[in-house]
Amino acid sequence: MLRPRCEQGDIVKAKITKTGEEIFVCAECEATWFSFDEIGRSPCVDFGSYMEKIGLSPLWDELSR
Repeated sequence: MLRPRCEQGDIVKAKITKTGEEIFVCAECEATWFSFDEIGRSPCVDFGSYMEKIGLSPLWDELSR
């Protein structure tokens, strides 16, 4: 699935390893949603900002697929 706004990156399903939380992230612009149904319907959050907010590094190494 392509990101609704940037239309450049694929949206990937991932899990934040340390919390177990499932997220959906655009591989190009790092827009992030917390459920598949929110994509294109709800505002996204920035992956890096969210990770820092929860006390983790804003790196893809923090994720598993």
